[in-house]
Amino acid sequence: MAGEPIALAEGPVSRRRYNRERRAREEAERLLDQKSRELFEANEALKAQAASLEDQVRTRTAALDRAKRQAEQASEAKTAFLAMMSHEIRTPLNGVMGMADALRDSGLTEAQMELLDVMSSSGQALLSIINDILDLTKIEAQQMEIEAIEFDLVELLDAVTRLYALSAADKGLGFEVQIDLGGRRRIVSDPTRLRQVISNLLSNAIKFTETGGVGLHVRLSDEKPMQLALAVSDSGPGVPEGKQERLFQPFSQVDASVTRRHGGTGLGLSIARKMCRLMGGDLSFTPGVPRGSTFTARVEVAAGQSKPCSPPVALPEAEAVLMARAWRILVAEDNKTNRLVLHHLLKKYSLSITMVENGAEAVAAWRCGSFDLILMDVNMPVMGGLEAVALIRAAEMDRASEQRVPIIALTANAMTHQVEEYLRCGVDGHVAKPVKRERLVQCMAQLLTAGDLGRAQAE
Repeated sequence: MAGEPIALAEGPVSRRRYNRERRAREEAERLLDQKSRELFEANEALKAQAASLEDQVRTRTAALDRAKRQAEQASEAKTAFLAMMSHEIRTPLNGVMGMADALRDSGLTEAQMELLDVMSSSGQALLSIINDILDLTKIEAQQMEIEAIEFDLVELLDAVTRLYALSAADKGLGFEVQIDLGGRRRIVSDPTRLRQVISNLLSNAIKFTETGGVGLHVRLSDEKPMQLALAVSDSGPGVPEGKQERLFQPFSQVDASVTRRHGGTGLGLSIARKMCRLMGGDLSFTPGVPRGSTFTARVEVAAGQSKPCSPPVALPEAEAVLMARAWRILVAEDNKTNRLVLHHLLKKYSLSITMVENGAEAVAAWRCGSFDLILMDVNMPVMGGLEAVALIRAAEMDRASEQRVPIIALTANAMTHQVEEYLRCGVDGHVAKPVKRERLVQCMAQLLTAGDLGRAQAE
């Protein structure tokens, strides 16, 4: 009897514990089921969100791709438009500048020569603007080609500095040149772009300097790779510190009044810096103390061979070649004004000139006659110049006895890759429009001399 109360007491306790544990299990199961449902719903929401995000990413990526293609197409259209406009502007400009050159040889009075000088300088200024815009477009479109040509650096510097020394003297400015090349003269670089950079810096220095002088210091380092440094300094007003960051921005002038007083597009320094960077260097600015400015252009170059290359034919020698006999010249040019320009540029020489208006007529004239040289425009109706060149070269190959006739391309398309394409198509030389008499005569004399030598050897 002593143990019965205990057994009775344990029964209710066990039931309460059992009920409590059962309720706890049920609550735990309920909570687990609830959390499972919440996790499932959250997982489904995450899946839906992930799918939506993927759709948004795909949509955004497609939109960015479309925007990129549209931007590239717009850039290509802009480049093509500016190249076309450059060509179209150069064609009438060739007439203006060509006739100005022709007038110079017509016995003008002193007053008329002054008017002609204004016309010529205005034409050169317009051509410079066209070239600047075309250069900037080529750089932005990554179509600017940098050549690697061996040349005499001393001769290039001499040609540039002689021109700007006269400009400085006209303003009463001093002009100092220091050249330290370590005994070297010949380097490998892009002489055209290098000349353009130097000319821009010297032109700006003289333009903005009223008193004092301008200096050019050139140094060729012995570093690997070899570096050419060209520093142009002036005693002008300098550039305020707050406006120095605008120096190399395109279409930007430090002072808006500069454009009114001096002219210019604000493209020169921007293009010069981009060219220096394409040539492995840079263009930097250093303020003078207490005034003035120094612009330093650095480019990578390579050492040239000690043996100089054959220099271009000098103008007097070239003119002597053209005067030697009545060379038979075929001119293919569709523009009446350009034909008239060529007539006036070449009329002082004893040449027998035949003019036609398109490539088809050029091929027909070549088949019927015998010519020492062909001047071929590239863009012509009926048949273009390159197609005509291809037909002439093919006919020469078919007729092994046919002497190859030298062909010079005359065109406003002056990009490096375009000229290279002309040479690959069988053209022997290139003269850009607006045509300069000196360049045309030198190119003609060089090819006529080479062709004459080839005929002599064939005989």
